[in-house]
Order: sequence, then structure tokens, then C-alpha cells
Amino acid sequence: MAAITGLGRRLRALRKARALTLEGLATRSGIGASILSKLENDKGGSTVATHRKVAEALGVSLAELFRGLGDPAPEVAVTTPAAEDAAVFTYDEKASAILLTNQVAKKQMLPQLLVLQPGGQTAVEQGPQGAERWLLCEQGTIEATVGDKRYRIAKGGTLYFKASLPHQLLNAHRAVAKVISVTTPAIL
Repeated sequence: MAAITGLGRRLRALRKARALTLEGLATRSGIGASILSKLENDKGGSTVATHRKVAEALGVSLAELFRGLGDPAPEVAVTTPAAEDAAVFTYDEKASAILLTNQVAKKQMLPQLLVLQPGGQTAVEQGPQGAERWLLCEQGTIEATVGDKRYRIAKGGTLYFKASLPHQLLNAHRAVAKVISVTTPAIL
């Protein structure tokens, strides 16, 4: 997983601005002090869930946590999902998201390749008011729960919905499912 340039410095500055020790932040976030130390020193990868817990413990949103990090956004960016520098976030051992662009905090939309192993599922997500999400099932079949309704999406099928509604994706089938997801605004 690629390190996000400046994230460690940002985390340390936010922690110190709140007069928190690593142990204090660990208690607030539920993330071990050793993992937090690695994050602050840009060592090792982490998950979206970890970033979300740390952001909440620091009283900032994920967008605020990542805003302005990295190099200036180029006008054109080419990203290969299989590249070693592609950022991969893990929901759990059966579900992951590969970011299909870099410098997400500087973008208007968030394109991802979601890979769901059999039995894999994303966390229940809910974006801010006005957020939208589009899904294209590239391989396999998934079940998408949006609000209180469930949708089955097979290869080639799409789903467009208000991402401000609670939503979750599940692969209840025997084959790996791959889904292209585009969310706007670019929220993690």
C-alpha cells in the first residue's frame, strides 16, 4: 500500500494540538499505540476503518484528515490497480478497495475497484447529504442494501443511488465479485 505523503505529520500535529499522548489517542480510538506510532512515522499500511477511528478520536472527518496531503494534483492521472503504489484499503480479510486514482482528497470523485471474496462485505457506509454513488459489477454477483431495500447486481449491472443513505455491499455467492465504484464527492 502506498503511504499518503504527509499523513504521519498531520496525525502527530493533530494529536499534539489536542494535548494527547499516543496512549491517550489509543484509548480514544481503540487503535493500539504501536499502530498509531507506525502511522505517525509513515511505516506500514492501515485500513479505512483505522483512519476513520483515528479521525473520529481527533474530532475531524476523513476528508479533513486527508485534505491537502501529497503533491499537487496533476491535471491528468493514470493509475494501474495492480501497481505496487496503488492504495489498497481493507474492510476485512474478504473485502478490499483499490483506489483507482491518487491524491483522492484533491478530487471531486472517488473511483475504486471493490474486490469481494465469497462471504465478503463492506462496512455499512453513509455519506454526507448530497453524496452519490455509482456501481458497475465487473465480475460475479453482489447484493447491495441501500436504505431498507436490497438489490441484486450481476456482471454488467449498475446501481446509482444517494450515498447519504446507509448502504452495504455483500458477496453471498461462491465466486469472487469485482465492482467499480464511483462516489462523489470524494469521501473515504
